[in-house]
Amino acid sequence: MRLPARPFLLAATLAALAAAPRAQTPSRPPRPAPADSVELGEVTVTATREALPTREAPVRVTVLDREALDATAAASLAGVLEARAPVHVRRYGPSGLATVTVRGASSQQALVLLDGQRLTDPQLGQVDLSLLPTALLESVEVLSGPASGLYGSDAVGGVVHLRPPRRGAPEARLGTDVGPWGERRAHALGAGRVGGVRALVAAEATRAEDDYAFRDRSRLDAPLVTRRGWDSRQASVYATAAVGAEPGGEGRGGAGLSLWAADAERGLGGDGDVGARQWDRRVRLAAAAHRQTPWARVEAAASLQRTRLRYAAPFPAPPDRPDAIDDTGRTTAAFLDLRATTERWGGAWALALSAGAGRGEHPSLQDDALDRFAGAALSGRVAWGRWAFFPSARADVYAPSGADRRLALSPQLGANVALAPSLTLKTNAARAFRMPTLNDRFWQPGGNPDLRPETAWSADGGLVWSGRGVQAEASAFATWARDQIVWAPRTSTFFEPANVARTRSLGLEGSVRAARAVRLAGRPALVEGGALATYVDARDRGTDAPLRYVPRWTAKAWGGAGWGALRLDLGARIVGARFTTASGSQPLPAYLVVDAQASVRRAVGAVDLTLGLAAENLTGAQYEVVQSYPMPPRHARVRLTIRTR
Repeated sequence: MRLPARPFLLAATLAALAAAPRAQTPSRPPRPAPADSVELGEVTVTATREALPTREAPVRVTVLDREALDATAAASLAGVLEARAPVHVRRYGPSGLATVTVRGASSQQALVLLDGQRLTDPQLGQVDLSLLPTALLESVEVLSGPASGLYGSDAVGGVVHLRPPRRGAPEARLGTDVGPWGERRAHALGAGRVGGVRALVAAEATRAEDDYAFRDRSRLDAPLVTRRGWDSRQASVYATAAVGAEPGGEGRGGAGLSLWAADAERGLGGDGDVGARQWDRRVRLAAAAHRQTPWARVEAAASLQRTRLRYAAPFPAPPDRPDAIDDTGRTTAAFLDLRATTERWGGAWALALSAGAGRGEHPSLQDDALDRFAGAALSGRVAWGRWAFFPSARADVYAPSGADRRLALSPQLGANVALAPSLTLKTNAARAFRMPTLNDRFWQPGGNPDLRPETAWSADGGLVWSGRGVQAEASAFATWARDQIVWAPRTSTFFEPANVARTRSLGLEGSVRAARAVRLAGRPALVEGGALATYVDARDRGTDAPLRYVPRWTAKAWGGAGWGALRLDLGARIVGARFTTASGSQPLPAYLVVDAQASVRRAVGAVDLTLGLAAENLTGAQYEVVQSYPMPPRHARVRLTIRTR
């Protein structure tokens, strides 16, 4: 498909704005650094639940800040992780379900957090990444490897930690995107102070028809057909208010309250009013408080979230439509965390207590679909010369309805040693687990209340080198899991879950990032880029077959340059073949996708205007991440952002 003509007319506008007289407001000024290099100093809180530089963490952590989110021009978290994280995103079309696979683990084995607290749905055991807009995020951290020693269940493959915008100085931001196939997007953010209260509100709304054309390779003549019945509509809002000091800031204590609400409707294929549709609604209320005492820093956090998912599939049938499906499921989840951190006894130590409950309501769930848990964890960071050790141990007790209580122990030990001023060694060994979801245990027919938790042992190690604006990291890992829950067919129409699979994943990861500050025509400029590659051999140990939809290898690369008011970004990703059957046959072919973005920024009075043009899938690749869900062909989007200075 051709790129729409109208966006390309804006290319001349971008160039004209870049060349027009303007104030000296570069789109991305160089950070304070030596004359020819830029320091790459990302900080993670996910790896140890305490802020520390990523190179000093015991495991691999990828941090995507606000600048990285903007550079990808992605509208959802799924697009950001696809472009720049060492993960594989399994997408059922551009607006369909999107889940993440870390180091060959299943999507239910990746824990998703929002500001430190669980976002994973207790009924499904996963989060739909396509429903999380980037406009409501400030940064994303991806921890590769198990972390049950810190977070409990679900963190077998890794953790995706979402950071919402921080409450700070007064700011206002408005933006809109326009693209092909009826795509429209608008977002806004406002922050400021009212008396002693710091407040922030962010909102986003999107709409798309997504009726693009593609070649139907399942038919002999491969005709050009139009994708129908995949329209989508989404709206999200995030609001927060706080008093006192921010965590880690000056002051003895503070407290905050936040609300996140989302509503989405989308078609799941079909023609007109006979296609399946899905409605997703989520409301999440969270509160947090902290206080510095003479002996420790004490923190408390609580969240309550309510979700509603309606699925309607009016399949063509006789006039009374006996085969029609119209079901609504609801879940309620509540979590409480208490944490005390102190620096004594030769290191920094934290004691954490947590509790939670998840309830599911659905016509196909038993009435008593309720799970509860309580956990306690002790973690620390001990420095000894060039060495830093990160021990942690966690115990969780789960009380599922109608079944015996289960105890899960999650020891973990990481180490970080400075081999040289610019070279660091990371090692980590851990045990992780995942409890069965409400669907696994209570779905009727098929649910199995006697399912055992999935468990895994993992070990990894890596080297990090950094200097003069360059940071490179290489890692190797191995994970052995047992009792993986698999829904297997018992008849042609009946599926039942069972603890049948023993899997192992062996892999290598490598990444490099570089940034350099230069001067062009007397103006400061910043040139930066990065690349990452992963190799994962994930197999069922019983059959020696590769796991379904886990690519053996992936590679991603990106680059950007900011000069004066002009900013250019280019990204590419290549994903290897994915097997679609349990026997390791019928692979989907590898694919290469290239994206580009150009933007220009200009000061007008007290605001900055940024006009951008994003071109996606420049090569026009026809590809499917998941079989029978073709992704969009070549297309372009226009973005306008207004921000106060």
